[in-house]
Amino acid sequence: MHRYGRRLRIWETNYGRDCGWIIERQGRPIAVLTERRWEEMFWDSYRMEIIAEDPQLRARMLTREFWAKTETEGLVWRNREFGEVAEFAFPSLAPFPEPARLRMRGLYLFIGEPWPWDWVVLWFRHWRNRCRG
Repeated sequence: MHRYGRRLRIWETNYGRDCGWIIERQGRPIAVLTERRWEEMFWDSYRMEIIAEDPQLRARMLTREFWAKTETEGLVWRNREFGEVAEFAFPSLAPFPEPARLRMRGLYLFIGEPWPWDWVVLWFRHWRNRCRG
């Protein structure tokens, strides 16, 4: 994808938030985050599907203790569509607003704000996609 088209797509997906994320640990995927929902200022939650093979890790991931700083060090938050990593993402100290939903902050791809011309292009793309169905 052309670099400008990629930037447009990142903006269109709310800085990658709406694409979902893969949580990696030691280079292996352990969970998939989908179905983003706004929780409160600066916090979003995602439905978490644990895909880790290790049964002990799977069980620990459902506890608040796992999401404490010591366990989450080394986790990588990779965007499902773009493959880029969210450098400064972190889970809430109360990570589960409900079962199997993980509350996160900073889980987005920062590419800066669109310039006025970008807003025109984004509007046109949105209008065109709506007309297509």
